Amino acid sequence: MFYKTDFKCDDEEELQSKLNYLYNYKNDVGTKVLHRDRINLFCLLMERLIEQNVIESFDSAIDIGCNAGVYSKIISDFGFKHVLGIDIVDEMIEKANDFFAFSNSKKVLEYKLLNAENINTNKKYDFILCTEVIEHTNNPSKVVENIKCILAPGGVAIITLPNSISLPSILTFLYYKIRNKEMDKIMEQHLNYPFYKSVRIFRDDNFRLIETSGTNLIFKNSPFLRLLYKTPIFATVNKINFYLSILWPLKYFSQFFFIVIKNEQI
Repeated sequence: MFYKTDFKCDDEEELQSKLNYLYNYKNDVGTKVLHRDRINLFCLLMERLIEQNVIESFDSAIDIGCNAGVYSKIISDFGFKHVLGIDIVDEMIEKANDFFAFSNSKKVLEYKLLNAENINTNKKYDFILCTEVIEHTNNPSKVVENIKCILAPGGVAIITLPNSISLPSILTFLYYKIRNKEMDKIMEQHLNYPFYKSVRIFRDDNFRLIETSGTNLIFKNSPFLRLLYKTPIFATVNKINFYLSILWPLKYFSQFFFIVIKNEQI
């Protein structure tokens, strides 16, 4: 398995060093830590879904908004025979292909430049990942419909969206208001998705909500996090934050909200 769970996010560790390069966030402590925790949770969910036989078929998978390709590689490592990662940033696709793409008689991992709004909906996938993508698209409802269309009967999808009623999001919102600063487009997009809206947009007669989860209950990309990162207690605090964030009802106040759905059509 290419990936291993970690809460220290130590730049000297080989995997973290590779992630720093791929995502260009060695000096951006907040993004580095919060992204690592999201990958940790994704792997935890995958292990559970496979162990409980929620994921039944491993023929095909798609990673929508694959960025530098790490999630696609993890999906392949979990046993999927044909994994496709797509993104709209050419540089990311080039990195993903350079580091992870391969093809042999048993398995394929490939990456293509493709907009999530233009996916061929005639092709069906046994597994779909779409993490922190929908809120950044020009037509979010079209992407949601595409996900529903391409999820094969019996297929499983994991979707993550920012949660506007999380403590980090609320603090950021207050920061802009108190300082009377104009909110940037990315922040506005993030504030469009309280957890209950995210659940609602994927509610459908043909799909069953398997579970929800979340990550990052307390951290904010702030001087406090950057100072804490350099201390011996950081890994412990980060681990506590991680496991608190997946508990009910605290998960509903986490910064990144995870939704797992299954297509129950026959």
